[in-house]
Amino acid sequence: MKISSRTKKILEILLTNENYVVIDFIADELGVSSRTILRALPRVEYWLEKNDFQLEKKKGTGIRLDCSLEEKEKLKNLLNIESVENYYSPKERRLIILSELLKTQEPTKLFNFTMLTNVSEATISHDLDEIEEWIEDYNLKLVRKPGLGVYLKGREKDIRRASINLLYDNLDLQEIFAIMQNKFNENSQDKSRTNLSRTRLLNLIGLETIHLLDDFIQELEENLDYQLADDSYVALMVHLAIALKRIKDGEKIIIKDEILNELKKSKEYPIAVSLIAKIAQAFSVDIPEAEIGYVTMHLRGSKGRGGFYNDNISITDDYKLVLLTRKIIEKAEIELGIYLEDDDELLIGLVRHLEPTINRIKLNLDIRNPLLNEIKEQYEELFEVSKKCADIIAKNENIEVPDSEAAYIAMHLGAAIGRKKTPIKKFRAAVACTSGIGASRLLASRLNSEFENLEVVALISTIDFSNKEISEMNVDLIISTVSIPKSNVPVIVVNPLLTEKHQRKINEFLSTHKAAKRKKNKQNVSLKEKLSIINNYNQRILEVLNNFRIQNNYQFQNLDRLLNDAAELLADNKDEKEIIKKDLSLREEKGSTVLEHNNILLLHCRSRVVEEVKFIIIRPEDKFEILNDVKKKVEIRIVVVMAAPLEGSEQGREVLSEISRLLIESESFIEAINSGLKNEIYFEMADYFDHFLQRKSTMEYHKEE
Repeated sequence: MKISSRTKKILEILLTNENYVVIDFIADELGVSSRTILRALPRVEYWLEKNDFQLEKKKGTGIRLDCSLEEKEKLKNLLNIESVENYYSPKERRLIILSELLKTQEPTKLFNFTMLTNVSEATISHDLDEIEEWIEDYNLKLVRKPGLGVYLKGREKDIRRASINLLYDNLDLQEIFAIMQNKFNENSQDKSRTNLSRTRLLNLIGLETIHLLDDFIQELEENLDYQLADDSYVALMVHLAIALKRIKDGEKIIIKDEILNELKKSKEYPIAVSLIAKIAQAFSVDIPEAEIGYVTMHLRGSKGRGGFYNDNISITDDYKLVLLTRKIIEKAEIELGIYLEDDDELLIGLVRHLEPTINRIKLNLDIRNPLLNEIKEQYEELFEVSKKCADIIAKNENIEVPDSEAAYIAMHLGAAIGRKKTPIKKFRAAVACTSGIGASRLLASRLNSEFENLEVVALISTIDFSNKEISEMNVDLIISTVSIPKSNVPVIVVNPLLTEKHQRKINEFLSTHKAAKRKKNKQNVSLKEKLSIINNYNQRILEVLNNFRIQNNYQFQNLDRLLNDAAELLADNKDEKEIIKKDLSLREEKGSTVLEHNNILLLHCRSRVVEEVKFIIIRPEDKFEILNDVKKKVEIRIVVVMAAPLEGSEQGREVLSEISRLLIESESFIEAINSGLKNEIYFEMADYFDHFLQRKSTMEYHKEE
């Protein structure tokens, strides 16, 4: 005989609990009322009696199965082969109906939905009323035509947006990521996805497409200068899968010409062109140019995966974001009453996070934060402070910043607050997380602050998990937000916000295991090695001072001529000049770097024909105007030119970065530049670099043994 899915679920709960369980507990587990469970119990008893088992009831205590462990195993086997009659909650029914409507815009008769969900047409009609309210947020219309059926009407981009949000509303990032990981373990399909509501939902993206797309995205990452963070990877994969399915069904998306033309200017556009061309060939479909635009938008709004402690930023390239981030940190300090200015990890983390975030908002891409509600509840004060920080971004960039972004800022601030406590560390741990770097940093900081004998030494991605790399890290355990079945190192799966339950799991591990003996230990470098590092700084500073030039009374004509003249000042011969001009132009194509508060234009590059660090100042006879990155005219009074070898040392880039810092922060340095006197500028630099070298000489340097 067939049993209902609810009956089966109740029996499964009883099988996994040796003691008595109360009706309220079962109701909570299934997300229904206690009365519903009471109505279902007679069917549970009937099935048990038919199979020679008994349900034991005890008033005031609960119910349980009256059988031995051996009999429970027999019962479990019987239950596994039992034919189940599907039952769907109202939410599941609406998910099934909405998935079908989004998958095809052809009219579907109500009878088809009644057959799928085992309910009446009247119930389906009520479900459609609820669906109609949901789709209004996506500018879609539900058309009902008697005798013909129901269908959705709206723009292709709105249908796709609704499809993607329906997917994210019902499958969290970890579940979507697990689907993609099945290419590594085809036999470990999650049985919960066999129900109709999940199956229909996953049909929106086409599972057969996912595995084929993965190779193309990995190849795309090779053309980027970073790897996509897990959430950005999933977002791009979902977009491409839905786009391909829609294109195969004859649906095409459009994009405004002015938006597409603007996207064509970005460095990500040719990478998107290459990706789409390969996908079109592999799937034998014609993909319109608009799709290239949308992929470019995803890449411009994507986050990269970076190291935990060795991340770096360029004061030159990121000066606007650095200034914005410092305003945010200053606001957080005032509101929280905690000194955060010296936390370089907070500064770097926020700068790296804000760049793609601002791009996403400006490109009208959604910002999702699966931890938003938990952060609001568990970190209420921190969230309110983060909203005030988000207001600074909104005002500075003239955009609306959603609560989901404020929650990400709260993660970064929470991590910084956690770092204020310095624990005694013994166990080495790696953190694996698919919710993005912000979540990883928050979790890592919570671990470091909550456990005195735990040290987080790395953040790793579950996308390209490698036991070899983990072995080289020499960690005792991995703390992850998803399971990692192939790991040779013990894995503890936790919530990114580290609930008390998960803290107990970690404590249990730490109390029952011993930290391994270390193959590597940080040791102070020898005096000889330290002197070599200091000498490297010394040589780069000498290069700057020796190569420093100033050109006064420059006659500005146009930007191209300026780039040509700057290259001539940097080069030793005509051939080098052309290469340097090209390198300067390529950097300028990304957007002019303008220090508006000091009216300074920065021209800078790294080039294979530049052998030493160089710094040049050009002072135009008359001020001139150029367009900044938001197409606004800005006044330029000084042009600063900097160049470094393509394969130059880290110390050389750091020295140029310090000059950029002076241009932004030092009033005396700006006064010297405005004077036009070479000696004044030279002595200002020499004085600053004298202090800079003293600081570097007193720093501690370490190496891996």
